[in-house]
Amino acid sequence: MIRKIYITMMIGLGVLLNAQTRKVGIKTDTPTETLDVNGKTYTNSLYLRNPGEPTMTGGSFLATSENALQLYDPNLESSGLFNYIKLSLTNVSGDGVTDYDTKIDANNFLVVLHNYSFKLSNGNTNVMLDYGNNGVNDNKQGSPDVVAFKSNGTWHVKAKFTDSRIIANTSTGLARDYNNFTLDLYLMAYKRLITKHNISDVNADLGGTTGSAQTINKPSGF
Repeated sequence: MIRKIYITMMIGLGVLLNAQTRKVGIKTDTPTETLDVNGKTYTNSLYLRNPGEPTMTGGSFLATSENALQLYDPNLESSGLFNYIKLSLTNVSGDGVTDYDTKIDANNFLVVLHNYSFKLSNGNTNVMLDYGNNGVNDNKQGSPDVVAFKSNGTWHVKAKFTDSRIIANTSTGLARDYNNFTLDLYLMAYKRLITKHNISDVNADLGGTTGSAQTINKPSGF
């Protein structure tokens, strides 16, 4: 009886040592990692250690997409997770840009317009604003209206100033008919990795108050 118990213990110890020193494969005879599952898995909870670090063998990064975890392979993807874009528009009117379609998919990317500049066609930045488009130095300036927004499934941008026209600041006076500006827009396009929660826009009416006593409902998904 003691001998049988001893043999059983040795077999169990051998299995334990084998599992600790070798790779285990499920539905694969050639596992490449400690646990290699060739197929779908189901679990109530999953804990990852340092999920943002490169994988051991591929050098790829883990990313979340929909309800699954996947490996992000920059050689196979058409874009990166974080995309820096400089958009230069030439021959821009003094009225600015009201609606330019970037063709970037609004369902898969989040676009942030973080900087911009207006300059003359020769690169000179000596430009100014004519408030009211009246040719008079009013000592006023319209508010900048430079944003990225979604329309018909893609990201659009506009870059203009309310109640003001962009003009060339020359020594001979206001060149109000100047319509050859260059607009540089600096964009960041973030790839949407989690598509389960697509947060809707939040609008709040402060009713002419400072908003210090008002709250909004918690957005869905938070």
